[in-house]
Amino acid sequence: AADQLADQMLAALGGRQAWAKLRNTINGSIQNRASGPTVVYSVITMDFEKPRFRIETTAPDLHLIRVIDGDNNWRLRATGNIEDVPPARVEEEMRWYDAHLYRTIHRVAALDPALSLSVDDQRRLQISAAGERILWFRLDADGTPYAFGTYDDDVGSLCGPWTFEQDGIRHPSWISNSDGSWRAAVKALSVNVPLQDSVFDRPVKTE
Repeated sequence: AADQLADQMLAALGGRQAWAKLRNTINGSIQNRASGPTVVYSVITMDFEKPRFRIETTAPDLHLIRVIDGDNNWRLRATGNIEDVPPARVEEEMRWYDAHLYRTIHRVAALDPALSLSVDDQRRLQISAAGERILWFRLDADGTPYAFGTYDDDVGSLCGPWTFEQDGIRHPSWISNSDGSWRAAVKALSVNVPLQDSVFDRPVKTE
């Protein structure tokens, strides 16, 4: 039953082959938040082949960057200072990466042997790794996800419709947390872009 649900989901999102061949995504979204600044633009560069990513967030009078890339972990703060990411934060970020929505769909499509699939008593499709649930989906009758959550979060987020298409894969046009205090609308999507190491390099400050 879990394999059938996964097949149905992948078919609804563009097909197993399209998702399996992904190497990376660059996702640009407008995010609306309850806390200030209430509107930001975020670009997430996510490498599926190496455990690394870059998140850049901008708004009037705001510029933040966070990079997790092995020992090359750094962040640009709102003050303009560039500093190391604290180890505890790196651990949190890597858990987020390990359960990342699009990367996990890619791994399911690629039949990653480190993953296992199951269906719980609520008919949610569950994805597990090393004996731990990392992601779950609620699917509509056509197999399209309309809600998902990570790890032990049983409330999760809402998403859809999955109508933002690039190179055969479909992304949700919007995602929202359960109470609507955070919402993201996808505005740009690139896939399988040649990712140079310089994308993740720490800037050299000059006087």
